Amino acid sequence: MCWSCNAYCGNCKPPKEKPRQCTNCKTFNFDPEKTTCRKCGAELPPRVPPPVIKCQLCGMMCANPCKKGERPPADGVLRPCKLRTPPPEELEAISKQQNT
Repeated sequence: MCWSCNAYCGNCKPPKEKPRQCTNCKTFNFDPEKTTCRKCGAELPPRVPPPVIKCQLCGMMCANPCKKGERPPADGVLRPCKLRTPPPEELEAISKQQNT
């Protein structure tokens, strides 16, 4: 268990997106929405999405996994995960069902 939360570690909940480093001036840019460097205005490298994995905790696919899903639960019982991020394909299917 952690003493204080590091939002980028991903042990207990999905990690925040890591900052992107400008290739020109080496400045770290923390705003995930920006496509240009805040210091020099150069184009930032593209975001690298986390891999979509099958969560061992809930048995479903997760697009932003935490490290809890790397091992099955000790008692072997699957539990719903309140931090699960559905993959984009699943979100599209849900939105199509709601629109119909």
